[in-house]
Amino acid sequence: MKICIYFIVFLLAGSFNAVGQSEKARLEQQRAAIQAQINQFDKLLTGAKQEQRSVLSQVQTIDAKIAKTQEIITITNKQANLITRSIKENTATIKKLNAEIKELKADYAAMIVKTYKSKNDQSRLMFLLSSESFLQAYKRIQYLQAYADYRKKQADEITIKSNLISEKNKALEKEKLQKAEILAANKKLRDNLARDKAAQVVLLNEVKKDEKKYAAEIRSKARERDKIDREIRKIIEADIAASNKGKVGATKGKFFLTPEAKELARNFQSNRGKLPWPVSEGVITRRYGVQPHPVLRNLPIQSSGYRFQTPNGAIARAVFDGEVVQIVKQNNGILMIHVRHGNFTTSYGNMKNVTVRKGQKVNTLTPLGEIFTDRDGVTELHFAILEELEPQDPARWLLSK
Repeated sequence: MKICIYFIVFLLAGSFNAVGQSEKARLEQQRAAIQAQINQFDKLLTGAKQEQRSVLSQVQTIDAKIAKTQEIITITNKQANLITRSIKENTATIKKLNAEIKELKADYAAMIVKTYKSKNDQSRLMFLLSSESFLQAYKRIQYLQAYADYRKKQADEITIKSNLISEKNKALEKEKLQKAEILAANKKLRDNLARDKAAQVVLLNEVKKDEKKYAAEIRSKARERDKIDREIRKIIEADIAASNKGKVGATKGKFFLTPEAKELARNFQSNRGKLPWPVSEGVITRRYGVQPHPVLRNLPIQSSGYRFQTPNGAIARAVFDGEVVQIVKQNNGILMIHVRHGNFTTSYGNMKNVTVRKGQKVNTLTPLGEIFTDRDGVTELHFAILEELEPQDPARWLLSK
């Protein structure tokens, strides 16, 4: 019964340890992913300062970096707390094992003394010969064998538990080092956060000095964005009309799909949440939906997709298999690419040039062209996903990083 209880406790301890290790791995993965994004923000900010980009651009980037830094500080706090709990558990286990070994050694020592006192062959022989029957002699032989086995088992258990203590001590030292590293990283992050917030205050004060000018600039860009959204809608409406022309059973406002296009749409939909980013490196500087402007909070922004800020010269890439159905050139020479995936369309705006042609079949990660860099030195891809005419939140479709 006692052995059974020990076995259950051992299994539960192993299970809790596995859960703890899994949580550690998950947090470390999150920390690494966010750190990669912070590194991207640092890269963009360094470029912004070197190229003397607009204050608005710098404020938006530093604002996003601050948010990510706060996220990673929260994660490192969780990591430190998890390691602290693990250290306490290991310390308690080591203390318990030491007590058990002390008790085992005392029992073992008493048994050795007893065995020594009766170890000569003559006493054992007399013990057997004094048996009243053959059955009693047989049972006495079994007793002596069991006694010897038990002594060996105790010796083995002392060795096993001693080895376990050694392993636990090594794990404890390792965890203490990990905690020290995590706390050092946390302190560095907090120092960086304080510097970024100080820089943000300086930049925001500069914006406030000429708030009307920046507000007018933001509103102008909002009108330009709305115009582009209307153009995208018109283009897709024309594409839907062209796909339905002369088709029996076509539905107004919906693409007429061939069996191959239906299969492509099903595949696209089944990959929701798994699509790669349309850029190999970069950060999201604007998300989907209505949101306050990161600089002038009283100016709401309506976003029909994502904006990815990337290093200069970055290439946009297809997020899924499909067909290039439109390459639109705007009045200012900026290009936009539409890729069809059945009744879904992905739009890649603010392109400097394209490396694909209309009607070309593309695969996931096929390069589409170079992203445009504006006069402020900002390289930003405008990305959108639409089902028929309905804009979709890219957060539901793209891999989270």
